[in-house]
Amino acid sequence: MTTTQAKADTATAAPLLDRLFDYVAESHPRSLRGLREAQGQDPKRFAEVAELYLRWLTEARGESGIEAAADAFAQFSTDVNLAQAHYERDGAYANKTFADVYKDHYSDAETMDGYLWGIYLTNFLWAHHFQIMMFFQDRFMPRLDDKAHLIEIAPGHGGWGAWALAHMSQATLEGYDISPQSIQIATGIAQAAGVGNRARYVEKDALDLTKVEAESADGCICSFLVEHLEDPQHLYKVLAHLLKPGGLAFITGALTAAQVDHIYEYRYESELVKMCEIAGLRVLETLSANPLRTLPRAKFMPRSMALLVQK
Repeated sequence: MTTTQAKADTATAAPLLDRLFDYVAESHPRSLRGLREAQGQDPKRFAEVAELYLRWLTEARGESGIEAAADAFAQFSTDVNLAQAHYERDGAYANKTFADVYKDHYSDAETMDGYLWGIYLTNFLWAHHFQIMMFFQDRFMPRLDDKAHLIEIAPGHGGWGAWALAHMSQATLEGYDISPQSIQIATGIAQAAGVGNRARYVEKDALDLTKVEAESADGCICSFLVEHLEDPQHLYKVLAHLLKPGGLAFITGALTAAQVDHIYEYRYESELVKMCEIAGLRVLETLSANPLRTLPRAKFMPRSMALLVQK
């Protein structure tokens, strides 16, 4: 199959996306099928989102950013597949405490840099994550006022918050993350997106955010953090603390999906819903999405779940 044949035909010009496909076809051909699956979900919208994210990437990281991030994405995807295979064998996640993950993963700046840029591309290059991006765009962002104040908990690469601010010309955002690498990358993405003057990122443990002013946020974004915590119920309490009455939150979590830094093993979508309800958050809508391909005869179906909730 030629590279040209590997690209979906879209009405949207996407030179950066074409460049990504060319590089993956040459350097990581085993990843190409997954990219095509993601693109096939909705080729036009995929091209629009991918081109936006890739433009921010090149502006934040330089001209070689696409290739470097593609390498990180391929490595991250390989690591996830290996972790899932071990999970199938062992029936449990490899790590159980934050201390273990921090020692082996979070404390290494080089490891975290590749990890965050790899995840940045999974937002749209994994088909089931692209579905969640569309849920965020269609169901969460339109419900927010253009002047909304947002709080993003553990922004990681910062793509979610930057995307929201790009759609709301007067909105502001405060992001809190325990990782210095995250703060640096998220700040760079916000600047590349042209929203740097409306976004502020602070190094702070998400579980300490009950000390931040109560009922100060019109909206909260918390993407793929709950499975990284030993006691995620506390995080839902943090969200309820931060939101104004009637405020909205976009929450995502991974279920039976192993990863080196996944600690809390969600097995049922109802577990996330129940934790929201215990914290005083009303669940308005949910989406559970799974990869189009899984391990043969797998016992566990890795899923990503998105929840739109209201205080």
